[in-house]
Amino acid sequence: MLSDMSEFVECQNCGRKFFAENIECPYCKGGAEEPDGAAPGSGSRAPAGGRLFHLFFSSFNTVVAGIALLSLVALRRRPMDATRAVLGLEATVALVLLIGLAGRRRWARLLAILFILGNAGLGVTALVERGQAERLAWGPGPLVLLLFLAPFCTQQARDRFTR
Repeated sequence: MLSDMSEFVECQNCGRKFFAENIECPYCKGGAEEPDGAAPGSGSRAPAGGRLFHLFFSSFNTVVAGIALLSLVALRRRPMDATRAVLGLEATVALVLLIGLAGRRRWARLLAILFILGNAGLGVTALVERGQAERLAWGPGPLVLLLFLAPFCTQQARDRFTR
């Protein structure tokens, strides 16, 4: 009897896990229809944290896919040197990150934060090494990536990546 109380089930509507002793999901109230008219459990998942966070996460996935693609294209054109190694690492991490984000894995949130900070650091380092430090040592690429940092540090992101 005690083992039944500690089991978790996954909501068919929102995908979050909760105690099996609850009749309906405490996060989405289980039985209500989804806002777009789809029946609960019809295969579409309600985005955790609302439409704004869904937009941020979707945009970030698109940016990461673009970074992976550009890294692979640039990797093919480079001779064997340190730049090629960094591009290979960049493409690999971006592809692993996309897999984790698609599966809403808990480790993907931390990897996304590290990916954003690492790319921002690489972007600033590249600008400083080119001799552009006397002006503003900041480029649009790292700045855009830093915009995605805030959503990953919120409670909605922690709730979204629970597996």
